[in-house]
Amino acid sequence: MVRGKVITTHLRTGDPNGIRTVFISNKICEMIVFPKSEFDMVCQLEESSRPALYILLGEDENGAAQAYIGETTNGVKRINNHKSHKLFWNKCLMFVAKDESINKADVQYLERRAIDLATDCAQYGVMNEQSGKEISLSNYQIDIMEEFFDDVRLLASFIGCPIFEKQEKSNTILGNNLFHITVRECNAHGIFNENDHSIRILKGSLLPQSTVPSYRDGEKRNAIIAAMSKPTKDGFWELQRDYVFSSPSTAASYCSGRSCNGWINWVNDKGQTLDELYRSE
Repeated sequence: MVRGKVITTHLRTGDPNGIRTVFISNKICEMIVFPKSEFDMVCQLEESSRPALYILLGEDENGAAQAYIGETTNGVKRINNHKSHKLFWNKCLMFVAKDESINKADVQYLERRAIDLATDCAQYGVMNEQSGKEISLSNYQIDIMEEFFDDVRLLASFIGCPIFEKQEKSNTILGNNLFHITVRECNAHGIFNENDHSIRILKGSLLPQSTVPSYRDGEKRNAIIAAMSKPTKDGFWELQRDYVFSSPSTAASYCSGRSCNGWINWVNDKGQTLDELYRSE
């Protein structure tokens, strides 16, 4: 039998876009949501200095959604360090226990679970270079933390953050919107979004490690691609997760390592370009 849940949202300043605390009735997980501009006020909340799992949300230079996931024994103290070192974020989700019942090992366990699932779901580019520490908890504590993490996922989704929601790639979507690019011998595959013209480059795509000398964004491109890929023996990067680019041309350029017109270079299984299908009269 499906049961409903009661979720309470407290607007700490009366502003729906300001600081919010959100929790499920009869559960210990509490989420503090706040924009970066309200950080100083968050520091005044007693619960913000507890052990926490936190998620920093923002965008990269191409407009693609990015996230950094971390853990700490003192939420605001750790996030304060990120204000000057991680400039991309504009919003934070901080998860604490209402009864102060979780500790350092617990939030380390939650961090690893969060990084692994967010990376697998690929809704956001996960900026963590490592997966987090592998923590050994007792069997009963694992059950407690897994229930806590279920609440983390629900609360994140409740406020419109789909970082832990896996997008199913149906055969219909793949068949209609799957495109390929082979410029400079890359072998990349992507799903085109008709609404915003973004392209999700699929895990397993092979991209050349080198760029042409005339490509101005080569250094930035190489750093981004290397962070989410593993090298192959024949000089390519193999993507280890999906990655969303804001435009077909940006996606094509990053995939090939040279400037490209993505509307022409992305081609479907029938040999049709994006330009022919979506821009030609």
